[in-house]
Amino acid sequence: MLDSGRKKSPAADSKVVTVVGQGTHVTGEIRSKGTVRIEGLVSGHMECDDTIVIQETGKVEADLEAAQIVISGEVRGNVFAHDRLEITSSGKLLGDITAPRVSIAEGVLFEGKCTMKPPSETRTRKSQSNAASTTTTIPAAKPAETVSKQGTN
Repeated sequence: MLDSGRKKSPAADSKVVTVVGQGTHVTGEIRSKGTVRIEGLVSGHMECDDTIVIQETGKVEADLEAAQIVISGEVRGNVFAHDRLEITSSGKLLGDITAPRVSIAEGVLFEGKCTMKPPSETRTRKSQSNAASTTTTIPAAKPAETVSKQGTN
């Protein structure tokens, strides 16, 4: 009854499957079918079929890919949300966003670029890295020729 007037976020409706608690540091790759809640530190890469929630105490140094992503802590990495991204007033994101829907609270620190496309056109991290691996060769510039003037007396 006490919180009946509170607005619940989509992450609150999801069943949390994995919790990285305060004081815990995970390095590597995390893949989950259910919701993941981060309260500690994660370095590496995270993929989730459902929702990734970064709590205020959470710090992430990784690329994130999930249906929904809610950031209330700090993220240093690129974010790929297939459905939506929400950055709350305490959130901080240093990285690029790719998502069809984005909600950023007033006063949030966000440094990067944001690409918003319909879900059918949202490219994942894997397809972007494949596109980035296409190499274009640009010929090297020729060194500038030295022009010397000889004085005549």
